Amino acid sequence: MITKKVRFLAVFLLLMLLIVWLPACKTYNPTSIDNVPFLQRSQTKTIGGVTVTAAVLSHKESEQIFGRPLAKKGIQPVWLEIKNGEDLPYALISRSLDPTYFSASEVAYMHRVAGKSTNKRIADDYRKLAIDIRIPPGGTMSGFVFARFDLGTKVVPVVLFGPQQVRSVVFYIPVAGFKADDESIDVDNLYKQDQFIMYEEEETFRTKLSGFQCCTRDESDVNDNLPLNVVLIGNRNVIHDTLARAGWDVPGAFEFSTALKTAEAFFSGNLPLSVPAAPQYLFGREQDILLHKGRGSLHNRNRLNLWLAPWIFKGKSVWIGNISRDIGIKRKSKSLNFANKIDPDIDNAYYYLFMDVMMVQGLDKFGVVKGIDKCTPENPGKTLSGNPYWTEGKRAVLLFSDDRIAMNEIDFFNWDFAKSVKIAIQNLKQKNTDREE
Repeated sequence: MITKKVRFLAVFLLLMLLIVWLPACKTYNPTSIDNVPFLQRSQTKTIGGVTVTAAVLSHKESEQIFGRPLAKKGIQPVWLEIKNGEDLPYALISRSLDPTYFSASEVAYMHRVAGKSTNKRIADDYRKLAIDIRIPPGGTMSGFVFARFDLGTKVVPVVLFGPQQVRSVVFYIPVAGFKADDESIDVDNLYKQDQFIMYEEEETFRTKLSGFQCCTRDESDVNDNLPLNVVLIGNRNVIHDTLARAGWDVPGAFEFSTALKTAEAFFSGNLPLSVPAAPQYLFGREQDILLHKGRGSLHNRNRLNLWLAPWIFKGKSVWIGNISRDIGIKRKSKSLNFANKIDPDIDNAYYYLFMDVMMVQGLDKFGVVKGIDKCTPENPGKTLSGNPYWTEGKRAVLLFSDDRIAMNEIDFFNWDFAKSVKIAIQNLKQKNTDREE
């Protein structure tokens, strides 16, 4: 009679044999980096005397260059070339690209095959392909950083540390084969130049913001949806760069491939957050920019919808939109359709955005204007999908800075704003002062 112990040992030995045998079936056939045209999609930015070029490999390109399917292990190589035209040395802070990045040796070990000589070759090749983080004065370094795999648009923050000097740039690079949500939107041509209204006086601008419609609408521009609770002031690249430093990302567009991923993520909640989100409408169109920030799963994320408004405030673009926090899923009433359930206390969402921008030193000025009638838990408002919400009715206004600004240097619009926000500002400033002391 076969005992449970014997069966367990038999299964264990079988699994061990499989673990040993399976790598023997794998091959290592890398292609020279010069024969893979990924650099055709590279982007280049210059800050000071430093020029940085970045490119992101697709699944196929990664397997070609590294001879192994790195994407199956959740790894996405990011290629960098850093030209240091300054008299100072710099070091690449690899963690800036991904706090959980992989080392070359780690990736090689994860993709080992049968045969010591082949595995040694893999390890040697991967180390040679990895970038040297030390960039001497007048020097150029190039190679790969092994980051986590992302679909859609890959946010690539590059931070270079030097003696009494830090250089940083952020790239937004569409991954080959995956369309970003805002990729097809030509923001620069949404309005004719004579359609923009210029604002120089803060009080006049406040009157405009507080008198604007309360909420986004449905596609027919009839029924109100989520309250418009944020106004961001700044050029598109500045807003993107700042929010990228705070961990915000761009989802993918609605297509057949992403629809399948969305369906799976919706019910599992554990897929990458590059899956798309449902559209909202303002100015007769879907959102111009959709950003989100995950908190572990698709059902727990912050979502920021933005529309470029036909307004210019002191020479800067104005974006109006809303931010909400997904906390689960719910079935729509009288239907079999499902929708994201949001945190009903929607003021918490714009508080979060305010603190996020402030903590990454991207906030120049802050204020709050009236945006909607007050709603309470006892008498809440409702979105088109039936989500209840309550709010003090405020609309947060954030002026983004082109440069880094410490928390104790943030200015405020001379407007009334919520007592709770004042307290939050004071507390954060005090914490910052205590740390400095």
